[in-house]
Amino acid sequence: MHFLYTNDLLNQNQFGFTPQRSTTEAAMAAKYFIDEALTKGKIVALVSLDVKGTFDAAWGPSVIKALKDFYCPRNLYILTKNYFSERTAFVASNSIRIETAVNKGCPQRSCCGPGYWNIQYNSLLNLDYAKWTKAIAYADDLLIAVRAATIAEVENYTNMEMTKIIKWSKENKLLFNDQKSKVLLISRRRKERKTI
Repeated sequence: MHFLYTNDLLNQNQFGFTPQRSTTEAAMAAKYFIDEALTKGKIVALVSLDVKGTFDAAWGPSVIKALKDFYCPRNLYILTKNYFSERTAFVASNSIRIETAVNKGCPQRSCCGPGYWNIQYNSLLNLDYAKWTKAIAYADDLLIAVRAATIAEVENYTNMEMTKIIKWSKENKLLFNDQKSKVLLISRRRKERKTI
């Protein structure tokens, strides 16, 4: 992670598992975006997404590709590649042992888990979002904030951004938790209140 931080390679909108950053700063980034939009008479849609089984969802090929794109030093690249290859998990009880191959995930509470997660999630934050959109992450939680002049526009723009996110999630073998995902519409206009 030292290599990534010293070379400023990680997206600044990731506030979790990051030194000197907090939930307060993530909330303030969202507040600033919302305040600016409302001041200009815009409507804001907030989409909150949560990844199913965060650390279990970290996919080795995605992390390795990101490190390659970062021109990571060869020794760190090979170390990570080895970490994600030929892994197995087993359960043993008395005379029975069950073993299976593991191709996803980082051990929870491990030293490398949060770093690998941020490396993989970085490409989500770096998607080609439109100028009316801001993506803010805290660990595995993602907030997509979209502003527009009308409800129809904000709904259309939000759907466009969600299409990008869904495509990314399929390519990176991640699923979002439908039960924990929420949408909120924010407006100062009383007549246009409507849920998306």
